[in-house]
Amino acid sequence: MPVVDPNLRTTIVHAFAVTVVDQSSSQRSDPARSTDDPSSTSGSGTRGPSILPDVGHVVGGLYRLGRLLGQGMFGKVYVAQRVDVPEHQVALKLMPRSLYAMRNVERELVMLATVGHPHVVQLKDHGMNAEYVWLTMPVYEGETLAQRLQRSPLSLREAYDIFLPVARGLEALHRAGLRHQDVKPDNIFLARFSGRLHPILLDLGVAAEREASFCAGTALYASPEQLRALNGFPGIVPLSERMDTYGLATTLLYSLVNPRDFPGESAQTRTELAEAHDVRADKPLVDNALPDLTGRPREMFQEALRRWLAIDPNERPTMTQLAEELDVLLEPEREAEREAEQLRIKQKTSYLRVRIAAGAMTLVGCAVVLLGVSKRETLRLANELEQARQKGAESFDKLDTCVASHQIAAAEVNACRGARAQDRADFNQTLATLQKTGSMTEAEHAREIQALHATHASRLKTCEESAAAAEKVSMETRERLAEAEKARAALVTERDEAKVLAEQRAAELAVASQLRAACDAERASCIAERDRLKAQPADPGSAPASPAPAASSGASPQLPSPAGNTGAAPAEGNPTVPAAPAASTPIPAAPP
Repeated sequence: MPVVDPNLRTTIVHAFAVTVVDQSSSQRSDPARSTDDPSSTSGSGTRGPSILPDVGHVVGGLYRLGRLLGQGMFGKVYVAQRVDVPEHQVALKLMPRSLYAMRNVERELVMLATVGHPHVVQLKDHGMNAEYVWLTMPVYEGETLAQRLQRSPLSLREAYDIFLPVARGLEALHRAGLRHQDVKPDNIFLARFSGRLHPILLDLGVAAEREASFCAGTALYASPEQLRALNGFPGIVPLSERMDTYGLATTLLYSLVNPRDFPGESAQTRTELAEAHDVRADKPLVDNALPDLTGRPREMFQEALRRWLAIDPNERPTMTQLAEELDVLLEPEREAEREAEQLRIKQKTSYLRVRIAAGAMTLVGCAVVLLGVSKRETLRLANELEQARQKGAESFDKLDTCVASHQIAAAEVNACRGARAQDRADFNQTLATLQKTGSMTEAEHAREIQALHATHASRLKTCEESAAAAEKVSMETRERLAEAEKARAALVTERDEAKVLAEQRAAELAVASQLRAACDAERASCIAERDRLKAQPADPGSAPASPAPAASSGASPQLPSPAGNTGAAPAEGNPTVPAAPAASTPIPAAPP
């Protein structure tokens, strides 16, 4: 039965054949309490925290030690007050001078103090004497990532919000010429400022220059070359800042999955932990881990983890590249947004079709109204309606073509990305094969690599040209669609004008109908008046009587003048004979 190694989850320091272990990692609570800095005491007989000052002592002539926040095997952390300004409180960390044996402690402390990144713990002051090294930091409020993970794993969005700032902090540390060496959940502090989360990278006590042989770290999160150095076999692979890339990726994976799904969580020996490195490099995300992450986003995240957790440090990205690649955690959100956008496009297309159909129905109604006013207007509107239908159909065809072109372009871009990833995998595989065989000369290796680079560059150029052509086609399609939209707007305007004209003609028709009704009423009145005049009888005294005819025998008596009593007087001896009354003859009435 293998012997269980109790030091896989504690900070280990290996420097110049002296290896020590800090057992205080599990006692962390906040940056002011994180005291698990290692110190090389066991190998050289150096005293541990007993040589460090205690409460009440003045350190560096400036800081009086107050409450003890935490204590490990190789260091202590106090709340300290400045002697001249008691209101100014800091977290003061004390470490034995033996921890910096054979190292330029002043140079490293100055380099740490000049990092100056908001997501790296700030060293405000530092100093040393023959027995210990001290440095001061702000006192933060919050919890460590390890304490947060005791409640539940992180979501992808939470992980992005935490690990992107930490990656930028490590990037600043690397630019300053240092490496952290001990990235793990205990050393990431989730501070709160005005209710906002502010991740801070802690514990710079074991940080070293990027190319230094001094090595420290926690075995569970350490890179393969770092673990070999901690086991006492340095020099096989040179140590570099790429170990922080591995440590951050391991911490990210540990924060997202359940502990049972983390490769190496159940390791009890260094051999089992080395086997876990191979599992992480091949399939870091096991099948039952992150069940909600499926499809293409899961494949992208799996591939990113393989790069970040590669056995060969040269195959891992730099911290700058890793920070840029962390947006793979947001791929599920982008996938959901793309699906929602496609749904909105479909809904918008349906809405446009309904609007065009409603417009067509409106035009049909206008044509029906204008049919009673003018046959010519009806025919014209019918022709315009047919043209509107044809242009609407063409607009739909162009819209479908645009959507199809966009989908084709997206597919080609995805194919290019897949081909690029495949080319990169082929290149890495070929390079690994060449490195393992060792049968070819360096010149042949160089020629093989140049040939692979040329092949990949040709494929990449082809993909870029295809993407540019697809983009050009998409732009032309959008321009044609914009022109069709302008034509449709013009037709809608013309339709509205025709509608107004139809309403005017309808109003004129109503006025004409009213005038015709008035004429019909007047004509009926005239006919009634004529009939009344026809039926009225003539007046008998309205015409003069006809004169009587003269007597035919003897002397005819003198008749009176038709003018009445105005005739001459009768002569003597000739008596007058009265005239017979004239017969009354009715005079017919003249026709109207």
